[in-house]
Amino acid sequence: MSLRKLLPVALLLAAVSIRCAGSPAEPIGTVSVTQTTTTTTTSIIPGVNPGVVQVLPSVNGIAGATVMTFAFSTQPSGGVPPYTIQWNFGDGQSGSGPVAPHTYPAPGIFVVTATVNDSGGRTANAFATVTLHSVTGSWTVDFSGGPGPTRPSRQVFNLVQNGSAVTASVAPTGDGFGLGAGTGIVTNPRALTVTATFAAAMPPPATAPTPFAATLIGTVDPAATSWSGTASGYPGCPCDFSARRADQPGVLSVPSATTKR
Repeated sequence: MSLRKLLPVALLLAAVSIRCAGSPAEPIGTVSVTQTTTTTTTSIIPGVNPGVVQVLPSVNGIAGATVMTFAFSTQPSGGVPPYTIQWNFGDGQSGSGPVAPHTYPAPGIFVVTATVNDSGGRTANAFATVTLHSVTGSWTVDFSGGPGPTRPSRQVFNLVQNGSAVTASVAPTGDGFGLGAGTGIVTNPRALTVTATFAAAMPPPATAPTPFAATLIGTVDPAATSWSGTASGYPGCPCDFSARRADQPGVLSVPSATTKR
């Protein structure tokens, strides 16, 4: 090849060599780094506060009659609501819900347990103690008022309670009213009604037929030591009466009654 033909090729190669030597380096790629931070929050759940048990009408009642209603004067709190509530009435019976009524068939002192369960499986207990009395005993009954002087002045009623039923015997008195016997009933909350039939009313001035029946309808106090109300059926009545238990006032009247839980 002649020199004239090679000269353009040599010049072209020289130009390419000069451009490559003077060119800046091109970036190959870009690396992006992202840092992620994880935050963990810990929540402390308080324990269950079982609240305060409330007993209505009171912590004292009459067995077989008084409906004891258990609820909360201070509501359960803490834990994870909502709550479920179970009641153990202390006499082998149970209930559920925020309000639970119960009638005790027999007298005694009972510890009531409210078990509060939250939705997270936590449990707490609240307690109350109730006393159920019996009207069994000897009641000295005094009479007052009424339309005439022929009413009895005082009688002694001997009562025996079995569940809500009551049997009665009445001692003879010196004012002309003989031996009496009958039945009665206790009802909610503390009502006591007794009807007794008397074989005779003598001597004069008693004017009742022979035999005759008399009824005492009244209310017993929470401790079952007093009983008052209205008497009817006696000569000189309707009239008022008030009675006191002569035997161990304030106790349960049933020797087998024990504290239960």
